[in-house]
Amino acid sequence: MPKNETEGNFIMKKALSAFFALAFVVQLGLFSTGSTESVITAYAAAKVAVASVKLTPSAIKLAAGNTGTVKATVSPSTATNKAVSWKSSNTAVVTVSSNGTVTALSIGTATITCTAKDGSGKKAVCKATVVSPTTPAQILAAYTTVMNKAKASKPAYKKIEYQTLPTKDQHMEGSVVAKLLPQANRFMTTKDEVKTENNAKGSDMKWFPLYKASKGCLLKNANAIKTASFAKLPNGNYKITIVLKNEVNPEPYKSGNSAPSNVGAMFDPIEKASIDDTLKNDSAVKILISDAKYSLTYMNCTAVLEYNPKTNRVVSLEQNMSTFINITAGKVLHMFSCVGTAMLYNKLKVWDVKY
Repeated sequence: MPKNETEGNFIMKKALSAFFALAFVVQLGLFSTGSTESVITAYAAAKVAVASVKLTPSAIKLAAGNTGTVKATVSPSTATNKAVSWKSSNTAVVTVSSNGTVTALSIGTATITCTAKDGSGKKAVCKATVVSPTTPAQILAAYTTVMNKAKASKPAYKKIEYQTLPTKDQHMEGSVVAKLLPQANRFMTTKDEVKTENNAKGSDMKWFPLYKASKGCLLKNANAIKTASFAKLPNGNYKITIVLKNEVNPEPYKSGNSAPSNVGAMFDPIEKASIDDTLKNDSAVKILISDAKYSLTYMNCTAVLEYNPKTNRVVSLEQNMSTFINITAGKVLHMFSCVGTAMLYNKLKVWDVKY
């Protein structure tokens, strides 16, 4: 007999609780034979192992700097665990992501292995071959990959940028106009004035092409390319040279994930609207030039990129823009006709890049 009524009630409650819990479990069928053996047996029977893994394609060929996708199919479709892992036999040639995206880095071959994660040991392989990019689209893709990585990585780098307006490339009507044109130098950074900019690691990369953009290249239209070349250098680095077709009054990048012009998707051209604003609102400029009508043709804009293919890191970058200025009407000092042409050259150089 319990020592007192309270203790007896407590023992009774525990007994009833255990009884009801056991009855509930039996009703659910978890202990159909009165032991845990049937539960373990049932679970083991329900587990379906992976029988095979198939990759599509079984061989992939990519140009350096480009990406592709390998798809894994796990059989049977009823397999309990269909998760897979990916591995490249040579990560200096290609890397592969958890969803089968293959990134080609350097020329060579590698084996991509996809393995089932259920412990069955089932796997499949895909041979990856990386070749030199040859088409403008392939070369542009390689350039874009490296430039976008630089923007995201925020390395330290040194940079200079300057403009020149050579007298030999000025063809203006009238001696007065010819003498006044060099006044444009006061709006430029000349080669003699340029100073090296030291940009620290982790800086906002605003001044790294593209200006203010989160990407280093937004050009998608390979038809905008006049010529493109790819070369392997003696030091093992790769060199890309891209020259764009001429474009009249191209606008620079402004915002979002695209640029309003082809030149503006790779370079930082001067916006005609900003020049018009200066002509209209700058008091000193208004005295010199009025009623100007002109166009800016960006010619043979060239980007030369050297990078390390094992890491896709920039070694150096040069961007050169040649702008043909064609003035069809205007007045100098409100009395002399201003008609003629000139060439403005812009040079940007980035080097000593440290990630």
